[in-house]
Amino acid sequence: MADWKLYTPEGTQDVLPKQCAYKAELEATIASVFERFGYHVAETPILQFYDAFDTQDGKIPQEMMYKFFDAQGRILVLRPDITTCFARMMASKMDDGIYPKRLHYCGKVFRYIDEFASGQREFCQAGIELYGADGDVADAEVIACAIEALLAAGLEKFQIEIGQVEFYKGIIAQTGLTNEESEILCGFIDKKDALAISEFLKGKKVDEKLAAFLEELPTLFGSADILSGMDAALLGSRAMAALNNLKNVYDLLCAYGYEEYVSIDLSLVQGINRYTGIIFKGITHGIGFSVCSGGRYNGLTGEFGNSLSAVGMAIGTDRLLTVLTRQQNGSDTLGADFLVSATNPATAYQVVTALRDSGYCAEQALSDETGDALLRYAEANNIQGIITVASDGKIKIYNISLDETHETDLETFLIHDEGCNCDACHGKD
Repeated sequence: MADWKLYTPEGTQDVLPKQCAYKAELEATIASVFERFGYHVAETPILQFYDAFDTQDGKIPQEMMYKFFDAQGRILVLRPDITTCFARMMASKMDDGIYPKRLHYCGKVFRYIDEFASGQREFCQAGIELYGADGDVADAEVIACAIEALLAAGLEKFQIEIGQVEFYKGIIAQTGLTNEESEILCGFIDKKDALAISEFLKGKKVDEKLAAFLEELPTLFGSADILSGMDAALLGSRAMAALNNLKNVYDLLCAYGYEEYVSIDLSLVQGINRYTGIIFKGITHGIGFSVCSGGRYNGLTGEFGNSLSAVGMAIGTDRLLTVLTRQQNGSDTLGADFLVSATNPATAYQVVTALRDSGYCAEQALSDETGDALLRYAEANNIQGIITVASDGKIKIYNISLDETHETDLETFLIHDEGCNCDACHGKD
């Protein structure tokens, strides 16, 4: 019988120190990009009432959620989504009539089923939400912020595919298909399965030209050139208005200098029941699912109060970390600047405090080991230098990578009240 105390639940994992440090650095980098775009950090509880996710606009299939009960018998969930939590917070606590409002977050999400098929049931998202701003410029801002965040994280080769759910909805309105039939067709289009689309439409009372266009949808991706020559009479005004929004957003992003990172995909229909306009996802090589996604979701705040226009996106930081690690863009080193050893623990603590006050990361040796034993520990933990303090106050500073030793004394080392004054010895920039 398995000893379950040794394992984590399915879809979860331990993050070991090196990877965890890189993840924290990655999330801080992404957050700094969000801040520079004017987004303000906020948090919502991991525990939420089930009712918040059982709304018409924010509905998430209940089989995806971790559910349990509180002391009063009310159904609680581990949040399966952060956007809905922010929509509730926005409508119930921040709706002061002054817009737009820009918020960002980084937090854990829990789902039994991961729609990106990564196998994870607990994962982290860093994202932004823009409330009270409609139109092409707002849509483009969110996508531009996603691009800048991915670039800042160190991802070099990726593509943001942009679509428009209203385009698909507009076409479907022309076909006369039922909601159930539309859902089935949407799944075939999302998989780019032209044969399945063709077989499904056989026998349906759909205009022949419109059926042919739907079969062609999986091939309609690339630059704005694919939008030229669209038959407005066939597609209808609703679909054409959506295409106009899509082209304007694409043109804006190209004007911003992001042309190499963006492309149009008319078969992008993910989350069609949730989104109300522009949608997008970020893809890259080395991983089988997207690293970011987002879109416009006007009306979700209306489930909790005033209905506001809204557009947002989320980056899967765990997924991005996997990509960067596979592409060998991760940090190569992790460890303190110095390991300090002294005969007298109080002296050692005085030295590490001086180093920390000067901005260094310093560890105090916790045993009587010296020489080779200290070096083995330092190398195993990627520590850059070893400082040893003798009983007479003499200090040796050993730079491991350069294999160089500098000597000084305790009084000189601590000459300034603010801390260490031997930058020449241990190379602080």
